[in-house]
Amino acid sequence: MTWGNRFRLLGGLMLVLAIVASATLVLNQRQNQVASGSASLDAISYSVGSDYSGSVIAASVKAGDQVKKGDPLMTIQSATLLRDLSSPKTSPVSTAYTTSTDGTLTLTATEPGIVSSVKAQVGGLVGAGQPLATIDRTGPLFVLAKFRVDSYDFARIQKNGSVEIVLPNHQRISGVVSDVKVQTVGGKADAEIKVTSKDLIAGSNDGLVEPGTPVTAILHLRDDGPLAGVKDSFFSLLEQIGI
Repeated sequence: MTWGNRFRLLGGLMLVLAIVASATLVLNQRQNQVASGSASLDAISYSVGSDYSGSVIAASVKAGDQVKKGDPLMTIQSATLLRDLSSPKTSPVSTAYTTSTDGTLTLTATEPGIVSSVKAQVGGLVGAGQPLATIDRTGPLFVLAKFRVDSYDFARIQKNGSVEIVLPNHQRISGVVSDVKVQTVGGKADAEIKVTSKDLIAGSNDGLVEPGTPVTAILHLRDDGPLAGVKDSFFSLLEQIGI
């Protein structure tokens, strides 16, 4: 065998080894990922209610409206409030509403955000403590994703672990695990995972980043396999060279 043939044989063997190694790393990487059964974008929200029962006499907002802190939401006429206002022993005070001497109460936004629902109509009767509106607070959204995994894979879910969020237009956003809730069903773990990301800004990505938008979440599990160190070094090298 000539030296030329030997070099060609050696090069072919090295190429085969490189292909096998790459395929093994990719397979190992896929085994450490699990896709969500269902996932959607959500926002931190708060409910608005009245301490007094009465009738709604005015509505200042509707679903979809943006509000600032202190903006009026709706006004309620309350006989109970009127009685309390006339009594020297009671003095209704709250950061969530303002009152008038005629027995009316105006609910206000306590945080800026977008009104996601209004559950009271003008002329309708409302009870004390009844949720009358919901406001999604301004700020980054988060993902609530559901996964079904076995006990071994559940043990590999890491707090602050990496998650890829795939939007309906197939764009990918990086996120991290911020909270995990689990219940066991038939030997499997049904995990509900909250994923946060600084890039989930409401209204971005052509309006796709909005509460309720369905997405896919790809969870990266902790790699406990024998190739864990090799895989990390390989992908770190790819990141350094810009691939």
